[in-house]
Amino acid sequence: MHHVGGEQELAQQGHFRELTNSGRASLRWIIESAQLQSKRLLLPDFLCEVILDVLAEYNIDVDFYSVDSQLGYQLPDDVSDYDALYLIKYFGATTASFACAVATFKQCIIVDDVFSPYPQVLDIRQSWYSFNSLRKISAVADFSMLYSNQRLKPLDVKPLIEFATLKYQAKQYKYDYLNTAQGEEQTYLNLFNQGESCLDTHKGIFSPSSRSVLESIDFYKYLDDERALRRKNYAVVCELLSEYSLPIQSDCYSFAPLLLPSRDAVRRRLMGHNIFLAVHWPEAKVVVNQLSHSILSIPLDSRYSEHDINVICQYIRSSI
Repeated sequence: MHHVGGEQELAQQGHFRELTNSGRASLRWIIESAQLQSKRLLLPDFLCEVILDVLAEYNIDVDFYSVDSQLGYQLPDDVSDYDALYLIKYFGATTASFACAVATFKQCIIVDDVFSPYPQVLDIRQSWYSFNSLRKISAVADFSMLYSNQRLKPLDVKPLIEFATLKYQAKQYKYDYLNTAQGEEQTYLNLFNQGESCLDTHKGIFSPSSRSVLESIDFYKYLDDERALRRKNYAVVCELLSEYSLPIQSDCYSFAPLLLPSRDAVRRRLMGHNIFLAVHWPEAKVVVNQLSHSILSIPLDSRYSEHDINVICQYIRSSI
């Protein structure tokens, strides 16, 4: 007979885990844990400017590799001079290019997996770090998971209350405006901007707010239903906009990326129909990738039915 009763036992996880309020906070924790300050990193040329800002805080030297039109990585032949390789899982996509890069690079690997419900877990011996950001794919305002096969630097982190408060106020005002015709659109837009400015100003490592921890529990509780609906919405986009859709494979679809001619003109026309689509990874100041000028993203989450996605696709087609 096995032991019965008492405190429940718990097996050691195969990796270490922490929580922060944002992807950039998780990246800072990675840099400090892996002691990458003043080291040399290899990054994709299709990336968010915030990544470069965070690396600059730590005096990190960066070089770039090319990302092609199918979101594949084109690593240089010799990667031995770099202390870490930064890989972005664009829209949470699983690709052969990602697997090849992980197998090729033998130093520290950082996986930017902000569009996935859970960070990527790597089955490799060398050090790796991976993080997500629920605020990119859900209504949660400030919640990022950080995974690694290395012990993370012990930190006493606290929430950035001002940021979380502004974001949740904005979300509530937006809900009231869209569903009950209360308030003005500019009110919640201003609050969203104030929240982002707050996050930009505070260059530290913060924990998620209590509300975001609770909101994330609700998100994960219905994750299977969310995944199924997003998969159906993605299929609609692929069917109706097949010639513009950038095919991806994902465990949980966040956005359907499109490659569009005259992207900015199309986006402006869509705004006239109250369709406001995001441009992910606009051109960074120090590096250029043509994807930044052509990619446009359709949200696939449970706010939208298959009918809604159908209508959005029709508007896009008529705007091209």
